[in-house]
Amino acid sequence: MSQIMFRKPLNRNVKNQIESTLIVNIKQAICGEKGTVLVLVAAAMVALLGFVALVADVGLLYTSRVRLSNAADAAALAGAQELPANPALAQATAEEYAEKNGVKPDELQVEVAPDSRSITVTPRRSVGFFFARVLGISSGEVEATATATVAPLAGAVGVVPFSIEEQELDFGREYVLKEGAGYGGSTLGDDGRRNGWFGALDLDNQKGGGAREYEDTIKNGYRSMIRVGDVISVKTGNMSGPTVDGVSYRIGQCRDGCTFDNFKRDCPRVVVVPVVKYLGGCGSNQKVEVRGFAAFFLEGVEGRGRNNNVIGRFVRTVYPGEMGHGDDYGLEAVKLIR
Repeated sequence: MSQIMFRKPLNRNVKNQIESTLIVNIKQAICGEKGTVLVLVAAAMVALLGFVALVADVGLLYTSRVRLSNAADAAALAGAQELPANPALAQATAEEYAEKNGVKPDELQVEVAPDSRSITVTPRRSVGFFFARVLGISSGEVEATATATVAPLAGAVGVVPFSIEEQELDFGREYVLKEGAGYGGSTLGDDGRRNGWFGALDLDNQKGGGAREYEDTIKNGYRSMIRVGDVISVKTGNMSGPTVDGVSYRIGQCRDGCTFDNFKRDCPRVVVVPVVKYLGGCGSNQKVEVRGFAAFFLEGVEGRGRNNNVIGRFVRTVYPGEMGHGDDYGLEAVKLIR
């Protein structure tokens, strides 16, 4: 018969001592864990603060650089409007526009190329940090660069249906952009007088459209691109009435009292005219080749009836369009290249 053995119960004092020891050990373990957690939390806070500093202050740098870049672009484009004719004015204009966009003179560097065909604007600025100061970084430097260049206009929208044959043009001089029928044709060719052509162009090469389309193109410019190298049909006939109405409309649209030597660049009296080379032909089959573009300030229509000539003064300016490297007739295109 098996016997059941019973252990003697622990003394109450011993039991209490064991329980006290266990409680102390547990408390010490908990305190040790708390200390470790506090160290980890402190380290995480430092890392988080560093991350916040990075995000906030890098964002500040980025925003400052975007503003400088926009200011540089605007200043370079504005300055290039005066090239290549007036490099000093180009630099002054760039500086003025940079200042208008929040760039201080001591933050700015402007350089005009030796050939006066480009201008470079470089603003630099020290940006003070906020959060990164905790890490011992107080500021950073941002810089932006913009270069605008000018070149002869090689393609344009808004051309008027007049023409001038390739030649050296003198600033401020009056030129006939379309002759009256009383003069018997624009100029003489190798085979004699160019019968029926008085300087007008059929820009869409459709040999149609009539006087109404011709007048509308004088008023508003041709709505498609005309490029250097295009071969264009002439528009025969005098079309005296539409010519007078179209030119008078453009002159009447000028509200600023512009003159040939003091005009706004978007003045409706300033027209873009193809510079052409006569290729020959007969009647409406006569052709010209576009060799470049020139700008003229419309002075009006001289004479009456069949003898009216469209008169414009040659001016130098810039115009939006395609750039090229051909003959320069004083009308430039401007472009940001970096």
